[in-house]
Amino acid sequence: MFDQDILTGLATFFSWLAMSILKFVITPSLMTAAGYEPWEILLVTFSGAFVGVMLFYYSGKTIFSWWSYLKSKSTFFSNKKRKAVVTPGRRKFIKYKEKYGFTGLLITSALFSVPISALLGAKYFSNKPNAVLYLILSFVAWSCVLTFLSVCVKNGIL
Repeated sequence: MFDQDILTGLATFFSWLAMSILKFVITPSLMTAAGYEPWEILLVTFSGAFVGVMLFYYSGKTIFSWWSYLKSKSTFFSNKKRKAVVTPGRRKFIKYKEKYGFTGLLITSALFSVPISALLGAKYFSNKPNAVLYLILSFVAWSCVLTFLSVCVKNGIL
């Protein structure tokens, strides 16, 4: 029914796309080592960033708003007035968020991966105009940088 080469190519593309969504920072290096051209690497990582940010940002925003609504309507949560537990990790995150804000998230987004960055953006910075666009552009910039570095290392320039 379908040509095997087309199916193999689509399967390869979607597996690299999934890799780009989940492990963004290492995908350009792995694709360079596998022998792909820079334009193919950029196509996959751009697509992965776009799909991943859209999927996780909007699903995270929906889940967070649903959870907030559920907590406000439920007597289980309202009768038990618990104090928020402040842990060293939460304290560090709050300091980081206050010091660097949305710009810090954009700069470090590739290190956190697409899902974590998009969920953090949806949770803490959804009030920012064009937050999704900036997240996508951040990953596009990181994709260009990581692809350039990978190609340079492969060619022995660095």
